[in-house]
Amino acid sequence: MEIRIGDIVASCERCGAKDFAQLAPGPLRLASDLRCGGCGTTVKYLALLDQIGEEAMRRANEAIDDLKKRPKK
Repeated sequence: MEIRIGDIVASCERCGAKDFAQLAPGPLRLASDLRCGGCGTTVKYLALLDQIGEEAMRRANEAIDDLKKRPKK
């Protein structure tokens, strides 16, 4: 499964793969362990959501910087 919010997709910090499998049955929770489909690394669901949040903040800051560089009308 892909962990995505909008157009931002989490990837494995080790190999860059974007496919993860839940290790335990049941609802996905913040503390749930997922396994990378590429290299088998185990990661918490929360860590992947944090990664998505960091990328969203990076994009927002970049957009703000671009707005500041535009000439004023």
